[in-house]
Amino acid sequence: MSGSPQTAIISNRQKRKERDVAYNTLEDFFGDIVGKARNGLGIAEGDITSKTGLSSGDLRRIGNYELIPDEETIRALAEILELDGAKLLKISRGWVPAGGNDGLNTSVSSVDRVILSAGMEVNAYVLKCESTGKGALVDAGGQPDRIQGLIDRVEAPITRIFLTHGHGDHVGALSEMKRRTGAIVHCSRTDAGMLGGGGKEVDVFVEEGWNGAVGEVPITAFALPGHTPGGIGYLADSAFFSGDALFAGSLGGVRSGEEAYRGQIEAVRSKVLGLSESTRIFPGHGPITTVGQEQQNNPYFVD
Repeated sequence: MSGSPQTAIISNRQKRKERDVAYNTLEDFFGDIVGKARNGLGIAEGDITSKTGLSSGDLRRIGNYELIPDEETIRALAEILELDGAKLLKISRGWVPAGGNDGLNTSVSSVDRVILSAGMEVNAYVLKCESTGKGALVDAGGQPDRIQGLIDRVEAPITRIFLTHGHGDHVGALSEMKRRTGAIVHCSRTDAGMLGGGGKEVDVFVEEGWNGAVGEVPITAFALPGHTPGGIGYLADSAFFSGDALFAGSLGGVRSGEEAYRGQIEAVRSKVLGLSESTRIFPGHGPITTVGQEQQNNPYFVD
């Protein structure tokens, strides 16, 4: 067992924060994934220690990014936590998605990202219709001037703001960005109540199957509850905005019980991972990925 890979990862994360322009690690590390699965399933510490040979101290070290167990222990841990052992092993060895800092640029649409600081690193995106030039902002976590800088750079007047969920790190600049752009704000009715002012900024309530457009780019909404009760993902051309329902190699944490945890996994499996393998996934935190890469590497989805 060794703690050195995690030390390197923490160092890389600090470098990433200093640059604030690109990711060179996943959002969630080995210890995060183990912790989210354990919490989601409600598995007691004793059940893990008795079946893996890990001590209580070992589990604490895993959670603190100080320990990565050997392969045999990782596979045993994965079985208890209902994770894919081979994929969890890849994560422990430092897998990151190819093209994790690449946006999207097709004849139909483009997607560009800005990494914001909203108490933590969080992504905001501008989707642009190439034929009309119209744009949409996906999430508005904070730092409105930096969001505006991206909008100005890609020259995409914002007509719609799509919120993936109602957590503060994704909506902190919502009021200001709505004021600046005059855009129509979209959010699920369930999560709108999490916003300041009881969701008064929301103009359109979206739910599973909602359809709209940004210019000539069709938009379809997918209900992805779990991380929040009203989490929404948006499919736009060959881009999918997953919010915190799905990260590269991980999921957003679920704190509302096993049913919600399993429901989030199933929603992502059936709705997102069933899309074309080339579909690019733009998550709320961490690097960009693709459906194909998540099918092959995300340990929450057992083959």
